[in-house]
Amino acid sequence: MHLNHWNFYMLRCRSTILIVISLLSALAAIAQQPVPQPASARFPNIRASLDDGFFVLAEQQARGVLRAEPKEADKHEASLLLAHSLWGQKRYSEMLNLLKGSDGSPGHIYWRARALFELKQYGPAVKALDEAGDVMAESRYVPSALRLKARMLQSSGKLKEAEAACLQFADAFPSHSEWTANQFELAEIYTLQKRLPEAIGVYEGLAAQKSANVAQRAQLKLAHVLYTQGAAENFETARGLLKGLASTNQTRLAYRIDAYVDLAALEEKAGKQKEAGAVMRQAIRLSPDARQRVPLKLALVRLLLRENNTADALKLLEECRAEAPNETVAAELQLEKARALLQARLYDEANEAYQVYLDVASDPAGLAQAYFGKGLALWELERFTESASALDKAVKELKTPGDRADALFKAGDSFYQAGKFDDAEKRYRSFVTDYPAHANVPNALYQLGRALARAGRRADALATFQGLEADWPASEFSEKAALQAADVLLAGELWEDALAKYTAIGQIYTNSTAAVLSQHQRGLVLYRLGRYADAQLAFEAVASGHPDSEFVPQASYMRGFCLYLQGQVEEAVNTCQAFIKAYPDSEWTPEVIFWLAEQYFNQGAYADAEPLFLRIAADFKGHKLASRSLYWAGRAASAESNYVKAIERYSEVAKTYPESEILPQTRFAQGDALTELGEFARAVLAFEEIIKHYSESYLVNAAWGRKGDCQFSLAVDAPARYAEALNSYQAILDRPSSPMALKLQAEYKIGRCLEKTNVPDKAFSRYMNVVYTFINENVERSPYSVMWFTRSAFGAAALKEKEKAWLEAAQVYGRVLEANVPAQEEAAKRIEKIKKDNWLLFEESAEAK
Repeated sequence: MHLNHWNFYMLRCRSTILIVISLLSALAAIAQQPVPQPASARFPNIRASLDDGFFVLAEQQARGVLRAEPKEADKHEASLLLAHSLWGQKRYSEMLNLLKGSDGSPGHIYWRARALFELKQYGPAVKALDEAGDVMAESRYVPSALRLKARMLQSSGKLKEAEAACLQFADAFPSHSEWTANQFELAEIYTLQKRLPEAIGVYEGLAAQKSANVAQRAQLKLAHVLYTQGAAENFETARGLLKGLASTNQTRLAYRIDAYVDLAALEEKAGKQKEAGAVMRQAIRLSPDARQRVPLKLALVRLLLRENNTADALKLLEECRAEAPNETVAAELQLEKARALLQARLYDEANEAYQVYLDVASDPAGLAQAYFGKGLALWELERFTESASALDKAVKELKTPGDRADALFKAGDSFYQAGKFDDAEKRYRSFVTDYPAHANVPNALYQLGRALARAGRRADALATFQGLEADWPASEFSEKAALQAADVLLAGELWEDALAKYTAIGQIYTNSTAAVLSQHQRGLVLYRLGRYADAQLAFEAVASGHPDSEFVPQASYMRGFCLYLQGQVEEAVNTCQAFIKAYPDSEWTPEVIFWLAEQYFNQGAYADAEPLFLRIAADFKGHKLASRSLYWAGRAASAESNYVKAIERYSEVAKTYPESEILPQTRFAQGDALTELGEFARAVLAFEEIIKHYSESYLVNAAWGRKGDCQFSLAVDAPARYAEALNSYQAILDRPSSPMALKLQAEYKIGRCLEKTNVPDKAFSRYMNVVYTFINENVERSPYSVMWFTRSAFGAAALKEKEKAWLEAAQVYGRVLEANVPAQEEAAKRIEKIKKDNWLLFEESAEAK
């Protein structure tokens, strides 16, 4: 895509996104606006439910009004409130059914069109709004209806009608908050219709706005239209606009950069390549982000190459080449230029230069060299699949055995790096077969073994490595093969075999890096096998025998871990503290600090643990443990009842590491901390985020429960929220993944909700569900399941006592005795008291039997 077209596309995307966001915001705002005060006294409660987002409750309330067969006016109002509640639940088809055969009122028409819009049925939605006519024009719904209509018409390709809707909005609502967004949309519609004067006029009007952001955006849009679609005489006007934007520090940075890019494209279109290059350099200098800056540099190179200005192109690429006098020499120079760029490690430019040669040349030898060079450049760019393809072509075309062998070997490397291990194997085997005397045969065998290992063919990989060791003992790759063989054994969890291999390596390669590596790996394998004393000795041998080795830091702290696992806790902690002091910037330091902090945390020394966790978060921000450390710092603060500080830590995790895998646990802990502060409404939001955004997390079931607990607490002041709590608990019962103990808890708490809402018979039923499930379904007797069984049984018995149903109460307590749980003694006492206080009743009951 050409830069000017790309810029135009990006600006259109930004404009479209802003319009969509503004449109949806306006629609949402209008949807929430209060309607005239109804006569029914129940309507204020329904509106309050809608305002609070309790759409299910609002639906129940509205349907309650409708079931009462109200007067026509109240019925109309209740149906609108019901439509609103259904919209809030995204039940758009039900909205349409509700509003079918509507009375033609603005409210009914608007909500019907809104439902159709949400279902992307733009035609019927537009038709519904059009048919409203003057009725809609006199209502409060008209601004949003017009914006909705314009958007749907444009999406349907009906640009004239979309234009009319935008114009109507602009004329009718000049002070509306959406007026500016409407004008940008109108200008875009004009541009799509190739009606440039009208588009220019709108942009000029916007450019005169007081808002700097609006004015700058409009000027940028205007300039783009002038030079991309206008006549050549408009270039100067566009140039002036773009220079003004680009050279002014007050211009928004993104607009300044875009202005320079557009200006460069304009100058190139005007035939002023030198000016275009200078302007593009300005854009490059302004860009603070490499992701933006690199493509701009590439665009400049291509701009220079497009004008055949090889001198300036090579100056930018730190090389210089002269222009060729004829096509034959030009092709040769192009190949030389590509080679020079490759040698200078300017791999992107080298790849492009080779491609230029491939596009114009016909000499077979030159094409073979170009494919080879292109493959090497693509390799350095880590575009391995493309590299392999180019190198395969080079192998077919190259005639010199040495070059062909090099290309074949490198093709194997490219396939390996691309993860195509079967293809890599074929190239390495061909290399060994075709060039058995080549100096790279040991390397090819080593790479072949690695490809086989990565493909999961461990036996073949081991055989290859062992053959390399046997046939090429003096090669540097023999040592590497031995280490790789040990790694293959580790990958297969053949721990004893791997241990023996590392021991052998240490004995064979005594004067090399392999010796210390094998010793270190022996320690790690021994640690894995639980032989901590032997592992400790291995790590100590690394530190004492090879004090300058890169493995000493890890060996030092692993020694501490070994000590800890042998019960020498104090020495282990001292060892790890010494490690942190000696190696404050080691790659292992964050893990050691984390381990040490964990020990303090597990010992209840939260004040000692928290600063260590925070140190990782502060000093090793990019480390994999950084987000987890912030989370545990919050946990440490919570453990000390410093919930405000804990919440701050949890919020920092979400803000700094929005993609962290620890976020579900963080939000859950944040919710718990908020409940400790009595901020149940905020806690609900934390638990809802887990439910909505981390549906695969193991915490979702518990989040439903904790959400229900918070809603239950809020219901003390707002009894309607017991229904919300009940729904949350019911969600646990509906989830197959919910563990039994949690289901028992949810069932019990549903009973509590029902009891609070004066439905004792249903509450009793829920309690007894827990009792019977516990007794009859072989539920695991965990402390949690026993607790919820006991609470449910006592809750059910209490209801029966309250009803003075003494026989039934005693029967429930009898189930506790039957279950043989710790509370059976208390149950027996209660049975005894009930029978004592009501002995005649029980006597009569016994006689009746």
